[in-house]
Amino acid sequence: MTLVYRDYDQDGLDQQYERLVAPDSYAIFDRWRARSDASAANRPCILDIAYGPLETEKLDVFPSADPNGPILIYIHGGYWIWKDKVDFRFVAEGVVDAGVNLVVINYALTPHATMDEIVRQVRAAVAFTYKNAGSFIPGNRDRIFLCGHSAGGHLTAIAASTHWQSFDAALPPEIVAGGVAISGLYDLEPIRLTYLNETVGLDEPMAWRNSPLHHAKLDMPPLTLVCGGGESDEFKRQQRDYAAILEQAGGYVPLHEIGDLHHFAVIETIADKGSELNAALLKRMGV
Repeated sequence: MTLVYRDYDQDGLDQQYERLVAPDSYAIFDRWRARSDASAANRPCILDIAYGPLETEKLDVFPSADPNGPILIYIHGGYWIWKDKVDFRFVAEGVVDAGVNLVVINYALTPHATMDEIVRQVRAAVAFTYKNAGSFIPGNRDRIFLCGHSAGGHLTAIAASTHWQSFDAALPPEIVAGGVAISGLYDLEPIRLTYLNETVGLDEPMAWRNSPLHHAKLDMPPLTLVCGGGESDEFKRQQRDYAAILEQAGGYVPLHEIGDLHHFAVIETIADKGSELNAALLKRMGV
């Protein structure tokens, strides 16, 4: 047996990061979309606001009744390969009634965009939200929080590590108040070594510079890390390792491992009022 990463051979590593993890995956995707379509139809919202010049640089806004409430920027998952913000508008069910103003963003996908470009677009969306908070994006610019699942968990963490004045000199040093990363990928090196990289297209330097594990800053916004109890060992290990890095940088990192939920089942609970994930998210935002 030839090991390619830690104690895994190629088949074992690929299984740890398998895209479709359960027989009910497609039924869950259909449910996400149905709930999202209902959210867009039944709640006030402004859809497809451009935050940049590219077609992929669009976001949706779901205002709450509190124009000075926190802003949650939700970043969808899909291994940087698939899915769209239209599938995750249902997050509004879990936060808007609590006084949180929701922003759901899109970004380019691989292989049409590199990981560097995806990260740049997410940072641009966060910067755009900050600059326009209190105008057509309702909410308090000093209470901007990030949340994402899977690839979105990765993008939440790497965005939270941003030195914002280096990204945009017009910004203050910090514009993110905190975040919740769900089933995130905090070290991209194993992704580079799996079958996924045929599409994601990472080389070693790109994997390193876009891995949150390597870029925790001392003044990091506080993060909560969540995964399902039914996640693979590698997803659980990545969460533990990233939490340890954040704590070494001086942060306290609440960890949640929820029931026996698998990778797709766990994120659906974000919109279920009273669920462990929903409660952890609202607690992080102080509502």
